[in-house]
Amino acid sequence: MVNAQRFIHNKANQLSHYAHALLDGEIQDTEVDLYCWDTLEEWSQLNAKNAPLTKLEQAFWYLLHQITFWSSTEIRTSEKLQNEMASCISYLQGYGRYPEFCSGIRP
Repeated sequence: MVNAQRFIHNKANQLSHYAHALLDGEIQDTEVDLYCWDTLEEWSQLNAKNAPLTKLEQAFWYLLHQITFWSSTEIRTSEKLQNEMASCISYLQGYGRYPEFCSGIRP
């Protein structure tokens, strides 16, 4: 069985690629939605209630929420959203600093 930290670590790079493609207009909203729903489905199979919430996981859930809550048009026209997402993407890919604004929580 996969634990919560391993799951997030494995999915972080994937999520960052989807989010980056969405920012660049290289992917449709529907494809992003399918990825997010699949991720939530996989997460629901884990027993992560007692696992500590890491900064990586907070950034992961924050970014996942952003790309499902806002439309691609809203994301591409809001400099603030673009900057926040870019910060999360960098952090999830391992070369950025933890974005202090991240307040992601588990679903």
